[in-house]
This record gives sequence, structure tokens and C-alpha cells, in this order.
Amino acid sequence: MARRARRPFAGEHVSTEAVVSAIKESGSNRTPLRIAGRSTWLDAGRPVRADKTLSLRDDSGVVSYVPGDLTLTVRAGTTLDEIGRVTGEHDQWLPLDPYGSNDGTIGATIATASAGPLASSFGFPRDLLLGLEFVNGRGDVVRGGGKVVKNVAGFDLSRLLTGSWGTLGVITEVTLRLYARPKVDRTFVVKLRGTEKQVTGLLRAFRGAPIAPFAMELLNATSARALSLDDNPVCLIRLGGNAAAVDAQIKAIATVVKVDEVADAMWSQLRNLENGADDTIRIAALPVQFVATSAAMLKDEMPGIFSYVNIHRGVMRIFTSPQALTVAAGIPDGRTSVDLRVSSENPGEGVVVYEKLPAEVWPIVSPTVISDSLSQGIKKAYDPHGILNPGILGD
Repeated sequence: MARRARRPFAGEHVSTEAVVSAIKESGSNRTPLRIAGRSTWLDAGRPVRADKTLSLRDDSGVVSYVPGDLTLTVRAGTTLDEIGRVTGEHDQWLPLDPYGSNDGTIGATIATASAGPLASSFGFPRDLLLGLEFVNGRGDVVRGGGKVVKNVAGFDLSRLLTGSWGTLGVITEVTLRLYARPKVDRTFVVKLRGTEKQVTGLLRAFRGAPIAPFAMELLNATSARALSLDDNPVCLIRLGGNAAAVDAQIKAIATVVKVDEVADAMWSQLRNLENGADDTIRIAALPVQFVATSAAMLKDEMPGIFSYVNIHRGVMRIFTSPQALTVAAGIPDGRTSVDLRVSSENPGEGVVVYEKLPAEVWPIVSPTVISDSLSQGIKKAYDPHGILNPGILGD
């Protein structure tokens, strides 16, 4: 039976009806809106040209929860922490762990398509999203997808809104696919010491080992040091499932290298390393390319630059601690040196995605991502007056 419990809003001043009203008013006045959740990541993306903010932070709570179906429907302002508490009562979880803290809202997580280490095993936000409700730039309430795991195929509005950064509509409600909590969930660290050739050989052995980790990240020395793991690069591995499966994987890894178990909280600490960073850059390439080049990239060449690599997904994240860079490099603004480093480290034909940059740098390195006619046509259809997060994806 569905569990229907909803937390009252703060004064009930934010709801789907309130969002409709705000958008229609802004549309009639041609007043741009900054769409936000709890406003914990407003410095991501290109600068938004809007003086007025529409926040969903008070529109939170569970709309319906059917543990037997592994489905949960919540308002967009519900935090990941709250979802974790609710689903944990039934030994279930939403394996969505975007970088940053769990204070962020599910609506913002879906809107920005933010993912973390667990994505290599459980998929991205679009894979865990069954359906949603949103309000477009005309003030129309639109629903996409459904509330069951199996939906009829068609025009997938849910995936269209995922990663649209609030430019096509304001997400007000989402339905999510859950998983049963694993009986065993353990984390191990491998210290990557030795020559580049030795580390590369070890990574190749990992790729060929009979293991299926929930998450696996290679951390450079700066990141490992920040987590008090080692002064050298390390590999964090998260194994889960039943006891027999986890034990078999541990034995498989032990035949290649020595492993030490660490607290599960290490993943939370890793994700929180990016809080406060001024620059965050993501590089995507074929996993095999990262295996061949990770040993060199993980070297601690410049203090203040943090990086980690997921060799299963083929993704490297780089971010900076501006204060540390300024002191170490003796430059007035350490942030602007990041793009030069990325250019020299970009493996093969990798794709560079910028998540956070100083406002003055965006027009130089990534002026827009919606220059094609298809993207512009979709934007015009869903937000004809251009009032939703104008400029965040470019012009």
C-alpha cells in the first residue's frame, strides 16, 4: 500500500500553483527568473542574467512511497538527506551521490544531471528517474514518464528535463526508482606507490580482475592527503552485495595488490572535497585511455589541484583550491591556470566539460552549448520568453 506522507511547506508559500503564478507573472513582465533549489551551487554554470530568484527549497516532502514497488515520489525541494532517511527505514536507498553534500535538493540534482562515484554501477540521474512534473516557461504544468518502473516508450520528457539546468521548465515533483540496501557494503583503499609503469600495470590488472565494484576512484596525491589516506595516489574501491560475493571480490583484488579497509564515510568525505572550489572541470574519454595515462596524471605536479579518475566510466574530475594555488604558484589569480593544465592533460580525443569557472572565464573557454538549431528550437518551444535561467547554458 502506498505510504502517503507529506511535510507541510513553510507557510505553504511554494507549490506547483505558486510556481505557475510566478512564471506567468514573469512571462507577462518579461522578468527573467533564477531557478534554484537550496542555492548551494549557484556558482555552477555560466552566470545567470536574472535579479529575481524562484526557490524550491520549501517545497519538500514525500508525496507517495511504495516500498514493494521500489518507487518514491517527492517534491523537488526534498533533500538527498531526507530521501536517505525515508528510504532507509525500509532498507532501501537511492544510489545517487552527486559531488558535494547531501543538503542539495533532488530537483536540482535532476536538473543539473549531477552524479557521483556510484554512477558507474547504478547509472545516472536519468536512469533513476521514472517521471516528473514541471512548469514550462509559459506557465503550463507538464508531466512526463510515470510512477512505475515499466513505462510506455514515447517522447521522453523526463530525460529532456534532466540536465537542462532549469532552462526548459521548473521541476516541481519527481518519481524515483529505488534499490534494496545491500547486505554488505565495504570500502577499501589501495596505495598506488611505485613507478608509472608499475602503477599502469596495476590499473590494467584491476580492469581485468573479476570484480564489479559499486564505485572505484583513483585519487591523486593531493586528494589522498586531504582525506588522510596517504601521501601518494590511492585507489578507493567500494564493494557491495551479499557476503559471499564481496568476499570473492576481496580475494580477487588481494591476488593483485594489498588492500586496507577504511570507513564507508570516506565516500562522503571525497564528495565534500569539492565544496568551495572555484573551478571544477570534467574530462571524459575512453576508459582504456585513462588506464594508459592515469599514472602520469595522478602525479602531484602542482599543489592545490585535486583530481580523481573513474577508469570504469572514463571520467576525470579536476578542481582547485584557489588559496592553495595562489600561495604555491605565486600568481594573483590561481584559478585561471586550470584550463592550461587541462589542455596538456586531456587524454586522446577526450571531451572537456566545465562545471564551475570564474564568470570572466566562461566567454573565453565555453561561451555556449546551445548554438545548434535543435537546442534553440526546444528552448523556444518550452520557454518562449527566455525567462528561465537565461544565460546559464550560454546564448
